[in-house]
Amino acid sequence: MLKMKSLRALAALTVGTMTVGSAFAGTTTAPAQKEVAVVEEEKPAFTGWLSFDLNSHFISYGSDVWGGGTSWGRGVFNPSGEISWASPIKGLSVVAGTWWDVNNNAPSTIGGYLQEVDVWAGLSYGYKDFSVTVLYQAWNYGGETEQILDVALKYANNNFLNPSIVFHNRVDPGAAEGGGGHNGTFFVPNISYNFKIWKFTITPSAALGLCTEDYHGGGGGYAYTALGLNGSVPIPYLPGDWELHGGITYYNTNDVVIPNNVANNFVTGNIGIKLSF
Repeated sequence: MLKMKSLRALAALTVGTMTVGSAFAGTTTAPAQKEVAVVEEEKPAFTGWLSFDLNSHFISYGSDVWGGGTSWGRGVFNPSGEISWASPIKGLSVVAGTWWDVNNNAPSTIGGYLQEVDVWAGLSYGYKDFSVTVLYQAWNYGGETEQILDVALKYANNNFLNPSIVFHNRVDPGAAEGGGGHNGTFFVPNISYNFKIWKFTITPSAALGLCTEDYHGGGGGYAYTALGLNGSVPIPYLPGDWELHGGITYYNTNDVVIPNNVANNFVTGNIGIKLSF
């Protein structure tokens, strides 16, 4: 599944004021500068987000799970959320989250239309514009649990394309083994850039997926390219920090490495709302 997780940061503000002296009896008193102590904004102990998304496809590291291909007729609903605790160690946070897949594309082994429940937990450390995140993930579907260890490195200051790379390590295939999947590693370098048009934030992005042999039941090497164009805008009429977001992503996949996709080239769409706190 193509699931990317997020990090947070805050900064301190320095304030200075000037007082102007009085002029009298033909003399002038030089202005005196008043020094104000730097006040560091207190960071909240807990931050997080909740997101509710409609997706045209369910793409798991290039694999078109529900076989949507060039059609948008097998869409899914994906609620998700994450919470982060700022530890006493500066820059170090403990994170935990969940992602659900809800649809009627197949009989559920969980119940109702709930096809999959994923959970993750781990640590994130940030220093200036750099961050590293390590997450253990348990993907529960098909009556089994696929286990993942992700390591993500990111440089984000929006001046150098916000490059990142994810090392996605499958340590137990779970139900993926039934589709030919095996333990292995995906390497996913990614670049993105944010710019604003009025209140809209526009984010073009590009990602490249490379994997080891037999990850998706095929060969190793180049697996996919993903080119995305996403946007978001604040929702002013709801209490709290809400946004409306959406976008499209074009995929080119390699049928030697990902042999089960119904199409090698397709476009996916997404729309959702998100609450940050």
